[in-house]
Amino acid sequence: DNVNVIVVNWREGAKPPVYFQSVANTRVVGTLLAKLIKRLQTVTGASFQSFHLIGHSLGAHVAGYAGMTIDKIGRITGMDPAGPNFNDYGNQVILDASDASFVDIIHTNAKPLRNFGYGIRRTIGHVDFFPNGGVNQPGCPDTTRGILLLLNGNTAEAVTTLACSHERGFVYFIASINGTSFEAYPCASRSAYERGLCTTCDSGCAYMGYHADVTNPRGTFYLSTGSDWIQYPQNTSMGVLAAIV
Repeated sequence: DNVNVIVVNWREGAKPPVYFQSVANTRVVGTLLAKLIKRLQTVTGASFQSFHLIGHSLGAHVAGYAGMTIDKIGRITGMDPAGPNFNDYGNQVILDASDASFVDIIHTNAKPLRNFGYGIRRTIGHVDFFPNGGVNQPGCPDTTRGILLLLNGNTAEAVTTLACSHERGFVYFIASINGTSFEAYPCASRSAYERGLCTTCDSGCAYMGYHADVTNPRGTFYLSTGSDWIQYPQNTSMGVLAAIV
């Protein structure tokens, strides 16, 4: 597409091991991103509606903070927005549907942190996609393996293993740009999906990923994918993209 892409590198602000500091930094980075967008609008005359912010994990909430201060960003895509320190807070803290004209969310690891879930569990967008149920993604190692690696001191490999489902959000999004069509079905709940009740487009289907806005969907959608996916480098985590269409 004919777009400009700006990559926001806030790696220094998202460095482990102090996660709580990274959480606090999302507000700062979001504010600076909003400042950049306003400056671009002033200089180029680009409409705020032409901006599409794309963020993974903490980066999704960075995009939310940016969108919250601008009236009104066109679109925000949250790829498995971070759950820890966000699940129990309101709209002023988390990415939600009020932050842009269209907010689409891809949930890939929506389970409690005690079960090594890193994604937010709530529906927070205009449309929320739950591939494979939105909790564990096919092809990812069992969490037991990650725990054993952690106990054996293999920290780096343990983190990669435990975060596999969490990182599928941006893998699916990249695949959607590259031509994979993720048709998703309207579905009321994970239990309905697991019972095989969500396999028709009676009330209209949607497409997870880059083309989610084509049909202007609303609500929750579920879909199944295969297990053979390219694992992209881990340093793309916590990132945010701002595309000026």
